[in-house]
Amino acid sequence: MNRVLKYLTLSDLFLIGAFGLVSPIFALFLENDIQGATIAAIGIASGIYLIVKSVLQLWVSKYTDKDTGNRREFWTMLIGTIIIVITPLFYIVATDIWHIYLIQAFYGIGGALSFPGWMTIFTKFIDKKREGFEWSLYDTIINLGAAGTATIGGYLAESFGFEKLFFLIFVICLIGGSFLFFIRHQVIDKRK
Repeated sequence: MNRVLKYLTLSDLFLIGAFGLVSPIFALFLENDIQGATIAAIGIASGIYLIVKSVLQLWVSKYTDKDTGNRREFWTMLIGTIIIVITPLFYIVATDIWHIYLIQAFYGIGGALSFPGWMTIFTKFIDKKREGFEWSLYDTIINLGAAGTATIGGYLAESFGFEKLFFLIFVICLIGGSFLFFIRHQVIDKRK
């Protein structure tokens, strides 16, 4: 696995792993700490993220595909990752379900900006004749990381509370997002 793929994988390991700390217990956070969080509202909150990400990423990908030098891909990926990194801080101050809806939309915007560029860069830098292995290695690393964090997230929330858990998620995401800076000069083709 080359340097670009290693840093992309490490970035996602921290980002996805960090959110893995709370994803299995997110509904409990909403039910216990957020005013107006019904079962239906919890489902709506999850849907908002997915709808916003799914719709917007199509436009983002059209925009990034117009650039052959990876400049747009890198910057949309970085801006989206920054949005993802700061999202946990908003959960700390949320008190009402409509706050969660806005945060989920914001998180969806981050995913929509980040995903197309990340996928394009990973695909362009994948080693030829090792595509299947490198995608599988990435997926295995990410899934094992998320499985590990999912098993300890509930314990951390129970021991320290959701506020501290969300701050920990922010710190871990910040570390993960910083890996993208290590590949900037390799990814952006200066000739374009």
